[in-house]
Amino acid sequence: MADDALPNSPDDITVTARRRAELAQDVPLALSVVSADLLNATRSVNLQQVSTLVPSLNYSSANPRNTAFTIRGLGSSVVSVSQANDGLEPGVGFYVDEVYHARPATAAFDFTDLDHIEVLRGPQGTVFGKNTTAGAISIVTKKPSFAFGAEAEASYGQQNFRQLKAAITGPLVADLAAFRVSGSLTKRDGVIWNQRYGTWQNTIDNAALRGQILLTPASNLSIRLIGDWASFKGECCTQVYVRVAPTLKPAAQQYAALAAGLGYSVPSTNPYARVTDIDAGVGVNTQEGGASAIAELKNGPFAITSVTAWRFWDWDAANDRDYTGVPVQMTQHIPSRQDQVSQEIRFANANQGRVDYVGGLYYFHQKIVGHPISIYGSQATYWLLPAGRPSNLLDGYGQDGTTDFHSDSLAVFGEATWHITPRLALTGGLRETWETKHGTYNTNVSGG
Repeated sequence: MADDALPNSPDDITVTARRRAELAQDVPLALSVVSADLLNATRSVNLQQVSTLVPSLNYSSANPRNTAFTIRGLGSSVVSVSQANDGLEPGVGFYVDEVYHARPATAAFDFTDLDHIEVLRGPQGTVFGKNTTAGAISIVTKKPSFAFGAEAEASYGQQNFRQLKAAITGPLVADLAAFRVSGSLTKRDGVIWNQRYGTWQNTIDNAALRGQILLTPASNLSIRLIGDWASFKGECCTQVYVRVAPTLKPAAQQYAALAAGLGYSVPSTNPYARVTDIDAGVGVNTQEGGASAIAELKNGPFAITSVTAWRFWDWDAANDRDYTGVPVQMTQHIPSRQDQVSQEIRFANANQGRVDYVGGLYYFHQKIVGHPISIYGSQATYWLLPAGRPSNLLDGYGQDGTTDFHSDSLAVFGEATWHITPRLALTGGLRETWETKHGTYNTNVSGG
């Protein structure tokens, strides 16, 4: 290794892409690694910004719930995973400290106290507990240290952007227990002006807190306990106007004719003007968090790892779904609550040898309960239905319902690498998954 190697050089970075600590340059996988130094240098605080550092990673998020990512163009779209069916899971797995996050929405939260990020391309089902067909994003945070240390950073920017990040670590009991506490706070005024109400929208009000305890009761045993919580709030999310796309409806029901009939025009079709006139309230208020325990025991040539976790995701947001100043749809939001529990047990060789292997058992359960609500406004009949209907037919018409979804997954997986020569290796793996999903849905209508 050259003495002047870059901080983000693979020579310097230890990864766990194959569930064992290895130098990135020694891993024969399509792998991209982003170090904490590079994240700090580029001011990257969330996955959307990381996607500019990893060309094969694409991140799409109209709002936190409607979030999706793909690797090499493969994965799941925003519509299929988030909007249409909460029960579907992404083709790209999202992990934080070895714990799988079933909902892509949790990737929208700001990072806290990162060590590095690994982006793995291609199927990862023979080494990861949850099967992922297109790749995996693995977030690795900094561990507690037995040496005392602290760090803090404050930033200020345009639109009254303020961000504060801090962390502290040190020993609790010498050589037995260490702690680490970190947190971040990010606020920013809005970036789109609503001329109807005279307010800035698309604000940011994020907070995150993470606490860890590292126990080393024996030289061959370590236990890492992690608890975290994050909040994503804001008067969000609206969009700017650019142009109108034609539809298959008759000309009289196209946007141009409908808007002309009401004498309505959008404030501007220049997106850089950053103005809107939506008339329904918007806002997002979501939290996520959980607790996990990672235990690793090395016994002679074997290493056994247990990852136990519980997580939740609590979502609510209000939208103006017609995105105009016309009172077509006045209320639209889908409060949702997701809970998941998982247990993974892995067996691997403790030291690199002629044959390296990893295998394990994985159990995952999640429950998602949602309450979709939609209420139409005074111009809904004119805007949505053919002419001739009573003008108040849809005024106040609304729907509310309940979705209740459950899934259970059990898997056995394994992978082995035979080092035939120092420069030639053969890798093979197997996986078997048993999965069940069921759910119910009901809706009620009223008004109009």
